[in-house]
Amino acid sequence: MEIGELELAVLRAVRNLGSASSGSIFDEVRKTRDVAYTSVTTTLYRLVDKDLIAVRKESEKKVYYRLKEGRAYRKAMAAMIDRVVDTFGGEAVSYLLTNPGSLPEAQLAALRAQVEKRRSKEKRDG
Repeated sequence: MEIGELELAVLRAVRNLGSASSGSIFDEVRKTRDVAYTSVTTTLYRLVDKDLIAVRKESEKKVYYRLKEGRAYRKAMAAMIDRVVDTFGGEAVSYLLTNPGSLPEAQLAALRAQVEKRRSKEKRDG
């Protein structure tokens, strides 16, 4: 599953905000990039279609989005980690694991699991 730059920015904004309206998400994305409101809302719809963001309607005008950390989320994360490893090699992932910064323990554990899965695959294929 490919995730574009704007999709990453929107996912980051939703993660920072928790459950938020499209207007709040737009304001958060605008802090780091010049983008139109319609581009953010279209991107939110795409992320809902990709099953990475959940949507909840409270009324005709109030819609809130939040990350949906399920199977699609893990699949997207795995694909991104694979791209990093394919591009930069194992050193990039080793760096993330030894310098996690503010990563929550659950995310760090998921990264370690993905590395282990990749190592197992390389041993089988190699």
